[in-house]
Amino acid sequence: MASIKKELISGVLYTAISKYSGIIISLVVTGILARLIAPEEFGIVAIATVIISFFGIFSDLGIAPAIIQNKDLTGKDLNRIFSFTLWLGIMISILFFLCSWPISFFYKQKTLLTICQLLSINLFFASANIVPNALLFKNKEFKFIAYRSLTIQFIGGSIAISAAIAGAGLYALVINPIFSSILLFIIKTLKSYNIHSVWIRSKRYSVSQPINFYLM
Repeated sequence: MASIKKELISGVLYTAISKYSGIIISLVVTGILARLIAPEEFGIVAIATVIISFFGIFSDLGIAPAIIQNKDLTGKDLNRIFSFTLWLGIMISILFFLCSWPISFFYKQKTLLTICQLLSINLFFASANIVPNALLFKNKEFKFIAYRSLTIQFIGGSIAISAAIAGAGLYALVINPIFSSILLFIIKTLKSYNIHSVWIRSKRYSVSQPINFYLM
């Protein structure tokens, strides 16, 4: 009972630290970028962000909560789910990439074409991150999740600000989400596969089974 209470307090604490510190970092970065980038360029990226959020709805499909709550999943099951999320991410990112032409034509913004095509990369990694991220929550790695999120937000924000100062313009606004999604995928996968060698207990077997991510 004491162990469960300790895990609960730890989870709430690190989740709160991650959430509210992330909000502060985001506000600071956005405030600085707002002084370096024209409002018109912010508007172009905002359009792409709203549209990509709609496409992002189809990437999760409740997969993460299912992984966290299901206690009967084996390593083989997770490999199949991971493969599914990869193929799903590829299809959604390609679809969004192809939609960049009609989106650009509708808004009469040629720059929007390139922005949408670049952000299609983010859609793929958002889908690819589902399984590794769910496993971290399943194993109650709240401290790691909090520090990982803050570190990536800080590094991504610093790169975006540096790019804006260097004259990257509105492209500085898409550097952070793309960089963050790629780095998140690398860190989550390494954490799940190499660092902690994620194990999951199955009721069907008396031993733990290792999870080896690969494309099936």
